[in-house]
Amino acid sequence: MNIVESMMGSIYFVVAFSLAVSLLVRFVSCSLSFGWFSRGFAGDSSVHLQIIKQIKRGWGARAVENYVIPNKMSYPVLFHRLCAFFPIQFLKSYSYLPNLLVYAVSFATFVFFSFYCQEEFFPATDSVLLSGCLLAHLFCVQNLVTAGPAIAYLKLSSRFLAKIACSFFVLFLFIHLEFHLEAGLYLASFFAAIGILSGTFAAQLLLFFALFFFLITGCSEVISSLALGVLLSVVFSKGYSLRSLLGMVRYWRIYFLRVRKSRYTAPVLSSLVSLPDLFRNLLSGRFQIFAKQLYKREPTRAILHYPEILLALYFLFFTDHEFVFLSGVYLAVLLAYLLTSTKVFNFLGESYRYLEYGLFFLNPLALAFLIGSHYGTKTGLFIMGGCAAYGICSSLLINRLCGHSHVSGRDNLSDFLCRLKITPSDVVFPVSMRLGADIVARVGCRSFWWQPGGITELSMYDDYLHEYPYLSLDWKKLCDRHQVDYVIVDKTALAKFLDVYNFKSLSLELEDENYLAYRYPVNSSALI
Repeated sequence: MNIVESMMGSIYFVVAFSLAVSLLVRFVSCSLSFGWFSRGFAGDSSVHLQIIKQIKRGWGARAVENYVIPNKMSYPVLFHRLCAFFPIQFLKSYSYLPNLLVYAVSFATFVFFSFYCQEEFFPATDSVLLSGCLLAHLFCVQNLVTAGPAIAYLKLSSRFLAKIACSFFVLFLFIHLEFHLEAGLYLASFFAAIGILSGTFAAQLLLFFALFFFLITGCSEVISSLALGVLLSVVFSKGYSLRSLLGMVRYWRIYFLRVRKSRYTAPVLSSLVSLPDLFRNLLSGRFQIFAKQLYKREPTRAILHYPEILLALYFLFFTDHEFVFLSGVYLAVLLAYLLTSTKVFNFLGESYRYLEYGLFFLNPLALAFLIGSHYGTKTGLFIMGGCAAYGICSSLLINRLCGHSHVSGRDNLSDFLCRLKITPSDVVFPVSMRLGADIVARVGCRSFWWQPGGITELSMYDDYLHEYPYLSLDWKKLCDRHQVDYVIVDKTALAKFLDVYNFKSLSLELEDENYLAYRYPVNSSALI
């Protein structure tokens, strides 16, 4: 029986059910964070919006005209090309919609393939149990938590597409190796290409996973599959993906030498939990710090967020199973996660994302087959029901304590810029640099942000930046170089700044409880 024949009997029900449930879960997650969306674009969403605008204007220059730092752009833009089919005003009003559509289509595809695998390779596994595992997957913590960086999976960001592509790569590669499904190898290569074209972190996951899986298993097909994916990405992007990959490698040096040493960046990088610190805070009654350490550091953070991975590891390493390559897949992902949790390698991205990107789709399918072969349908449904209940309860607690408000709020930055009467022809020096991207997203003026992908030249980094995300202390030099009209300060960012910007010589144009705006003369001699 081929794929088409195996799916035709239930295709309409599977698609309709998958789309309905996944959309419902996604709408609930969006509504719980409605306050974030109602306050306007912030962070990397502002940059993604600007890339989309640039693509609509024309992509020949491969640079965002509104960002004045003159490095070359290298960030993958597949997500932005897809979003460019939507009107800009529509994206501003419904910025969660692109990732909602990606989620629904990808989950329906995953359900399709899961039932095909069950029928072709695991006919003894009850389809009811498989359905229970897929439903539990919808209610796992990583699908429901929107606190902190997890909001990127909902908002206007390419992170979710990159995650989906990497997850499909791992899933299809495993099915190909384990069950000799020839189409699986080509599908894995296709999604490797999609991952490379979607995000820098995705390329890192693919590279490290392939390397570690090859070292663990000696299987060279993972290397050939990834190599084919790289080739496809080059063809699809007309060579641009090579710039992305080269930029990724060159940026590692910048991140290692500068960004990770920033006093503002270092505290939020991945790190392993310190047992002496934990016990010291516990015994001293500093319970809030104790809880924060458990939640923010590894591996306790991963244990709280991904209990289903622990369950799969138990079956893999403490029970009998017939899988040849499944243990190698999990070990390769875990090795990347553990290494990037250390201070030596944490410049290679948030370590927990390796777990999310690598095992998002494989984990529920593996659990269905492992649990079904050991416990049967009834006990298996009970176990997965417990996982779903844990996911719902934990997500509600995390979102309640650390998440974004569901209450609508004001876009304070837009209000401030409107009163200041900033125009698209103005140039703004921001404090911090992140504010520059947010201002550009609202007004369309020019400001200080690097071309997406990051600065890859050490001399340019030192010229423009002090410590990320703060620009050089020699701010007058930058203002004169780029003919700045306004200096705009986020008071919260300034309060966290450990050094000094001396703006006393500038004329204060506008101030409110959140921002300061100074007028800067184009001619620096006016300051003398």
